[in-house]
Amino acid sequence: MNNLDALVQILYNIYLVLNKEQLKFTFIDLFGDPEKQLTRQQVKDYLNISESTYKRKVKDGTLKPIKLPGGDRFYVKDLLAAYLESQRKGRI
Repeated sequence: MNNLDALVQILYNIYLVLNKEQLKFTFIDLFGDPEKQLTRQQVKDYLNISESTYKRKVKDGTLKPIKLPGGDRFYVKDLLAAYLESQRKGRI
């Protein structure tokens, strides 16, 4: 292995470490505490969706609320797919 190959390998390892750290930071930064619970209204604001879209997503199983006496609750970690879909559609 010559010096150039060694340098490329070191740079690649640095890239992997930085990319991994960036993904951790991005998840915590964007989504907050994954164990945090959100109310129904907070989810609609978080995903930038209307009441009818919320009801449709609950009915088709895209959103799976935790039914509590005070209303629906969601864990932030369970909203990742819905968040990414909203982002893809340009809502966020």
